[in-house]
Amino acid sequence: MAQQGNTKDLLFSFDQLVAYISRFFTLNIGDLIFTGTPEGVGPVEIGDKLEAFIEDDSLLEFMIK
Repeated sequence: MAQQGNTKDLLFSFDQLVAYISRFFTLNIGDLIFTGTPEGVGPVEIGDKLEAFIEDDSLLEFMIK
């Protein structure tokens, strides 16, 4: 596992992030907002598999090529 984070560790709430970003970009259903990484994260490399979850629900999974 390259990293594991939790939304409780965000510096800004989802509402604050969406409001700020919406000032510059149109956000649509299905858009993803990448906010950064938690402390101690290693680099992403070719061949890595990335997955994103909310609790036990898998939202995203892909391989780095």
